[in-house]
Amino acid sequence: MRHTALLAFSFLWYTPQILAETPAETRDETARITPVLVITGTRTEKPVLETPVRTEVVSREEIEKTHARDLKEALEDVPGLLLRPIHGKTGYEAWLQGLDSDRVLILIDDEPVTPSTGSTVDLSQIGTMDIERIEIVKGATSALYGSSAMGGVINVITRRPGTGPRYQISLDGGSYGDKNLSGNPGEFNTRRLAAHLAVQRAAGRLQFSADLRDRAGYRLDPDAFRSEGPTGSKRNFDLRLAWTPDSRTEIWVKPRLYREDISNKLSRFAPGTGEIRMKKNEIAERISATLGLERATDNGRLRGWILRENWSNITQQDAISTPEIEQQRTAEIDTYRAELQWGRAWGEHHALTAGLVLGEETLNQYQDRSGEARITEVDDKRRRHLEIYLQDDIFLGERWEVVPGIRVQDDSDFGFYAAPNINILFTPDWFNDVTTNVRLGVGRGYRVPNLKERYFVFDHSPLGYMIIGNDALEPERSDSYQFGIEFARPGRFRAEIHLFHNRIRELIDTDINPEQSIQRGLLIFEYRNIARALTQGVEVNGNLNLGRFDIKAGYTLLDSEDRDTGKTLTERPRHQVKTGIDYRNPAWGTLFSLRGVYQSEEFIDADNQVASPSWSTWDIKLTQRISGGLSVFAGIDNLTDQHRDPNTPDDFRPRAGRFIYMGIRLEGRT
Repeated sequence: MRHTALLAFSFLWYTPQILAETPAETRDETARITPVLVITGTRTEKPVLETPVRTEVVSREEIEKTHARDLKEALEDVPGLLLRPIHGKTGYEAWLQGLDSDRVLILIDDEPVTPSTGSTVDLSQIGTMDIERIEIVKGATSALYGSSAMGGVINVITRRPGTGPRYQISLDGGSYGDKNLSGNPGEFNTRRLAAHLAVQRAAGRLQFSADLRDRAGYRLDPDAFRSEGPTGSKRNFDLRLAWTPDSRTEIWVKPRLYREDISNKLSRFAPGTGEIRMKKNEIAERISATLGLERATDNGRLRGWILRENWSNITQQDAISTPEIEQQRTAEIDTYRAELQWGRAWGEHHALTAGLVLGEETLNQYQDRSGEARITEVDDKRRRHLEIYLQDDIFLGERWEVVPGIRVQDDSDFGFYAAPNINILFTPDWFNDVTTNVRLGVGRGYRVPNLKERYFVFDHSPLGYMIIGNDALEPERSDSYQFGIEFARPGRFRAEIHLFHNRIRELIDTDINPEQSIQRGLLIFEYRNIARALTQGVEVNGNLNLGRFDIKAGYTLLDSEDRDTGKTLTERPRHQVKTGIDYRNPAWGTLFSLRGVYQSEEFIDADNQVASPSWSTWDIKLTQRISGGLSVFAGIDNLTDQHRDPNTPDDFRPRAGRFIYMGIRLEGRT
């Protein structure tokens, strides 16, 4: 790791010197250099090159050039970010710096998304039509976000109306070829229709987005009954109405609806019976509404909002050979959350941010079996919390910015805890015309056991196992250290090396309960505080603009360790490479993109005896402007058809094979 870091630092040190000496006429002087503004790291809007908390951005332009349909696809090219299938579900989750999705907070406009399984947000449930940009902050170095943010924060920033009415409509369809569940290679078994409308007037704003995604499923083994890709639909409807009584005040209401109705085919072998064919159905609905107020003053801002959200998830186990549904489990999570934030400039060298958060979550879960009375498994389990955070953005001369902060949390079941942190930005004048940033972040992370880990029953009895909650769990604690050096010339190039080190105590994980496994005749897993963990590594990434070509690449080296056993943590590949090339021809209206991902092998067992093989994928994207706001696009995902072996449970390579699609997009003003 030291050798890798040394080589990377040498590359980054000499790159800006070489590029600074390149004649300007060889570069594209028309490249846009409008600074990208971010807000997640400090809750105050700053250009991304000036924020003291390292923030990575996926722009609207990147979402459209890669034809990303949902949040999972939009995040595929972020260096160091791992995308994992959710265990026992059909969606995907995000891991940051070797910390799993239970420790990564997903936000939409700073508002937390209710996890689809009690702790993990399914990224494929969030469509991209309403997204302006995505901001990623890695590590527990921000005091502005509480429990569940030990690994970092992914904040989805939604689109805002511009001048005059604007609209966008996108329609596409695709096929997995001979892996289509129907057996028809020419069928468009995946379809998407998305639309966005935004209107701004002096008295207010209106914004509406709809994102409808349907698919007919796929299977990797043509001779098997089971399917790897689900059949069904996922649909988002988002509305924002805002009233602006004056130039400094905005009052808004934001209702959101998400609904999915999907099914997967499963099969298992039973001694004496043979193959049992089943369908697993998922019917889920998330309904939320936010009422908010924002008021600007001469030297500050006051912002507050109230969120009410209900998440309902129905899981059905349905044997094909019987007319009835054998088992149906329903889980409901009700969330109430209110936040008040105040920011104010204090003199010439300080910018204070303070906030108060109140929240409550309630979990209910019950089970219905054919011919039996309803069984209540979790009855009105609640968690309440009060959180206060304070941060000071201190400017020390022209080169130094120091941001100390602290967050104090009072949980109804676990009491008080304080999590301090500090971030430092140093901008030395090392090279002419090249911005240099040195960032250091140190923070304390804290995560209380969520309602799922304490009470949830995850029943896969037909597949031979169950996962049950444990009300005796203790909170997790972590220490996070981040250090990075960045060189940039806006519109020309950017290069960065970043080192990270995270230590976790009282890590919550699942372990087999031998006694209950024998009693029930199943593998019974239970949540326990079983480990101390370490994740550390180095990220090297950058991008280069060469006229019509844009080139970007990122390499991540990850070391992880169970500090109790000395073994490598499971499902954490040591090496990851992500790269991309864009070619743009403005005269033709053509944009061609190539994206590649490589991941090394990863252990899948705690004893490090079994490993899943390494893999790589390539995606090709083409967008052609026809006239005005009309464009057509097409692409091939997973060009080389690299995927897991469906008959090998130890294979964690990509679930989906080659996918070919095409579509049309229309946008403009009315």
